Amino acid sequence: MEASMRKLGALLDKDARDLLKNPTMVVAVIMPVALTLFYRFSFRDALAAGESDPAMRLIVDGIFLVIALCMSVGVVGATVLVYGIAEEKEKHTLRTLMLANVSAGQVALAKGLVSLAAILVVAVACFALTGVSWQFFGGFIAFAAVGSVPIILLGLVLGLAARDQMTAGLYSMPILVISLVPLFTTFAPEAEFVAGLTPLGGVCDLLLLMIEGNLMSADALAPVAVTLAWTVAGALAFKLLYRKLAQDN
Repeated sequence: MEASMRKLGALLDKDARDLLKNPTMVVAVIMPVALTLFYRFSFRDALAAGESDPAMRLIVDGIFLVIALCMSVGVVGATVLVYGIAEEKEKHTLRTLMLANVSAGQVALAKGLVSLAAILVVAVACFALTGVSWQFFGGFIAFAAVGSVPIILLGLVLGLAARDQMTAGLYSMPILVISLVPLFTTFAPEAEFVAGLTPLGGVCDLLLLMIEGNLMSADALAPVAVTLAWTVAGALAFKLLYRKLAQDN
């Protein structure tokens, strides 16, 4: 047990360092913060109106929380994992790790934890820029963590499928696109049904229910079911490709 924890600690340290060394992953960490700041300036008139209109404030808060969650979870989750695994396969680092008696499960767990940590750090920064009351901070971070699980599982699956960093760029796009779908409901309410069926659609709906004070209502059942369904689907997909972690090109 102690030996396994030491290996996991070493993998976490290595993956964290790799994240900071890879320009693509660094940009992925910075981009959600920059885009949240951009939206803050873009909606400054609505923010000003919300200061005197509680109903408008509720709408604006919901928009910003959805933006912050989708950007932090979607952009970071879609990039850090897929590129991280692809980079190790490209450089044959996975082979070296396996020869060093590191299990595929330890590699996956370390990458998942580093990605989750990166997502949550970015989520905190994005929330701070939204201007939303800090009373919603705990719930926001909790939903960001829950929403990260299916995205991380999907990222592991597509990272396994990527041969190198070039294909990683292509394979990360589906995760990024479906993660950002809930943002479209801000400008196109007719897309609300479709958005609610996406991996982050459920947690975004729960987030909106939270700020409305209706989180414990029956309206939360469908979003919870969608989130659980995506989590189970991601776990099953990862289990089918799990052993490919022990292989590289």
